[in-house]
Order: sequence, then C-alpha cells, then structure tokens
Amino acid sequence: MSIASASASPLRFLAGRRVREHILREGFRLEDYPTLIGAAGGPKWLVLYGLDRALAPRLAAAGRRYDLVGASIGAWRFAAYAQHDPAAALDRLLASYTRFEVFDDGPVDMNAVFAGYCRDLLGERGAEEILASPHGVLHVVVAWLRRRWLPPLAGLGLAAGANALSRRMLLRYGPERLVLSSAERAPWEDWPARHVALTEANMAAALRASGAIPGFVSPVPDLVPGEAGFGVDGGIIDYHFDGALSTRDFVLYPHFYPHLVPGWFDKPFRGRRILPGAVDNLLVIAPSPAFIASLPGGKVPDRNDPKRLGLAACQQVWCQAADASRRLGEAFEEAFERGRIPELLE
Repeated sequence: MSIASASASPLRFLAGRRVREHILREGFRLEDYPTLIGAAGGPKWLVLYGLDRALAPRLAAAGRRYDLVGASIGAWRFAAYAQHDPAAALDRLLASYTRFEVFDDGPVDMNAVFAGYCRDLLGERGAEEILASPHGVLHVVVAWLRRRWLPPLAGLGLAAGANALSRRMLLRYGPERLVLSSAERAPWEDWPARHVALTEANMAAALRASGAIPGFVSPVPDLVPGEAGFGVDGGIIDYHFDGALSTRDFVLYPHFYPHLVPGWFDKPFRGRRILPGAVDNLLVIAPSPAFIASLPGGKVPDRNDPKRLGLAACQQVWCQAADASRRLGEAFEEAFERGRIPELLE
C-alpha cells in the first residue's frame, strides 16, 4: 500500500488476505465479486449514497449476475441496485428519506412513512424489474418471530439476554433468520435461514419488514405462507453480518464503517467487532476518517439526529451528508478507471 495515496483518498479499500493477493496479482474487476453485502444502519446509508450511485450502474454493466444480500437499509439500497436504472431508484429513495415535510403536521404514523419509503424506492415497476433483473439477485434479510405466547418486544428482550451470553445463543434461541429472495437459490448453502420467494405481491412488505425497527415500526405479518408470525428488522440478527462471510467466493462490501458488528445486540460488545482484514475473502470499501471528519458534526448520520438537532436542522445535515458522499463516488470512479485500487489497499 502507498500510505500517501491511501491517505489522500476519501475512500478506504480494506482487504482480507486472499482478496489482497488476488487484486495485487490480477487487478480489481467487479465480476470477481459474485456477492455484495449491505449493512443495516438507517440514515448511516446517506454517506454511501454517492458511492452506491457510482457502483450500482457499473455492476449492472459488468456482465454477470450478483447476489445482493442486505438487511434493513442495506436491502433497500440493493433493491435499487437490482432495478433497470439503479441511479434513478437511489435518487427516489434519497428524496423520500430526506423529505421531512411529512413530520410537520403533528403526530406521524411511522408505519405509513416506512411504507412510503418502500413505495418510492420501487416506483411504478421496481418490483417487476427486480424479479427480472439480469444483473442482481436480491436477498432481503428479516428477523422472523413465530407467534408464541410472548409478544414481539418481550421475545426480543429474551433474545437480547441470550445474545449477551453468546451470539450462538441468539442464533439458537432468538428470532429466526428469514431470507426472501428473487431467485430460487439461497445466497449461501451453509447459511442457516428460512427461505421464501420474493414476488411482486410481497416485495414491499418484505422490504418494510427488513427495516421494521422494534418499538418504532410495527412488525410485519404474513411473510411466510401458512405460518403465523412477524417480521422485524433484519439487523437484529445481521446488523453487519458475520457467518455469511465464510463463503469461499469473494465478497464486496460497500460499508459506512471500517469494521463489522455482527448483530444489533452486539453493539455494546467491542470484542465482537470484526476487522475486514481478518476475513480472507472480503473487500470493504468505506469512507476515510478524514472524509467522516469533514461531514456536518464530524460524524456519520444516525437515528438520534432528529431528536438531537431538531427536524429542520437534521434535514439540512442529512442532505449535506448525502451531497458530500458524491465525492466517494467520484473517488471510486477515478480509482477504478485508472487502475489505482491495488495501490490503495489497506
């Protein structure tokens, strides 16, 4: 790595051993990464908007079909990637996500707001285009709570307790991982999950469920045919993902952080963080510390901003962050076109 080159770029390319060796030997080609991962994180995605807008059209033109595996906002971003015009879909999502005028008239139904996000993202033909996409297989990750005697929030409380003991306990006793896919095959053969087909009829509900933050947006029923239960935010189990990274294929991960937190309940446990360099087949593309420092407030947007800043100021800050993120797209285009990614590897 050239330290001077890496420090000058607003992007970081964080590579595991196998990926690093491959890029240094063969160069960087998008078609070498059959899988992309999209993290949960709500408004944190705004710092990736410009990168998404540059990367998604290049993937669409690369001549292969990619597995797009996402939870919550990661699934929403990838629903845009899989459409015929991904840049236009991302623009619709951004406009909807930063349209704070809906909050000006008193109490707001967040279920209706989230439904509006998904409706705007899909547009008139988005669901149809995703199912027919020649370049993207969309996998929407949801946490599935079977209907038992405990209400959803109580069940999640028990899941948090199990996770405090170990992540393995969460995966055994917590919500079930539900993956709704636009193709018959699963993203990974050895990944424990229930699989359901994405259809035009359930597409919006699946996306809404994947982002249904407990206590903020109502759980979404009727995702598994013939089974009573509720779908909630997929980030509860797969916040930034972990077990899925065991696949032998190379994985490309546009991410807002330079580390991975496996599940939402793992956030308090710094020892459970995963550094990209520890995952042999992983390439993370993330904003640099200098880029983050240049954002309003010197940080990535988050869900606490509306309460902390007030609605008007938050809308301005989020729009500024999204606009600044275009620098990441420009940096990716420049590095890609000039073959500079090998020298930027960390």
